[in-house]
Amino acid sequence: MEELQKDTTSGAKRRVAVFLIMLVGTTLGANFLAPRLGAGPAVSFLVMWTPAIAAVLASIFTRRSLREIGWKPWPIKWLALGWLLPILIAFPAYALVWLTGLGDVPNPLFLERGRITIGMPGGPNWLFIAAAFGFITIVNLLPNVVLSLGEELGWRGYLVPELTKQFGFKRAAIFSGIIWGAWHLPGVLNGSYGAGSTPLAYRIACFSGLVIATGVIMAWLRMKSGSIWPAVIMHATHNGVIQAFFDAITKAKSLTSWFTGEFGIALVPFAALVAWYCWRHSDGIKSYVSVRPVDRKLR
Repeated sequence: MEELQKDTTSGAKRRVAVFLIMLVGTTLGANFLAPRLGAGPAVSFLVMWTPAIAAVLASIFTRRSLREIGWKPWPIKWLALGWLLPILIAFPAYALVWLTGLGDVPNPLFLERGRITIGMPGGPNWLFIAAAFGFITIVNLLPNVVLSLGEELGWRGYLVPELTKQFGFKRAAIFSGIIWGAWHLPGVLNGSYGAGSTPLAYRIACFSGLVIATGVIMAWLRMKSGSIWPAVIMHATHNGVIQAFFDAITKAKSLTSWFTGEFGIALVPFAALVAWYCWRHSDGIKSYVSVRPVDRKLR
């Protein structure tokens, strides 16, 4: 058993290395093609699917079974938790921003444009806001899932299980969050992602804290459920509820950008609190070490 464990750890180390090499190659290729495609959904799709392409290529080259990605969509409670957690993190963060006067709510521009989008020209604001929340987090979830799946196939479908085999869950969760954040860093540095009025160092610090904490949570969802889909749902819901709802519904004031969004500080402590809970309740997570030689082959 000890020899098998050593062999599994060595294999995981090799798989992680191959994945990272493939990730760098596919990301560079996507960034090379992006200016030729112009701005728009095609570029976002291409970039967000580079981790998936890297995971598939690494699986082929290292003979890792694609089943290890974790395709089962059950039990449903994990999918529901993946949907709920971004809302539980975002709501108190933005509520504090509104209550302290760091930002106003609702944003008149959001009300005006949103009513046109969902075809609700009349009615009280609270009813429209509830309808907009449902539209963004439920009706519009599928397009976000398609984009988020591209990243999650790489991060939580491939990288987290292999890092867990090598380091155990707790260190794997942190390492995967750091790698995930580093993958975003070139876009932050060149201004194509997360450009804002706050200092670059501040934006990087807030974003890094949020990504690492969120990475721990989604790694926990993946390994606890044995499925990639709760992490995909959480990623998709986060993108929708933060960017398209809470950011949009908040009317900015002079200090708002220092606190809201993925590059502000407000979300970080709440995400860190949930991450801490996941960290403390991760002892039952196994490294998914297989004892069957057939599992080494690509099926």
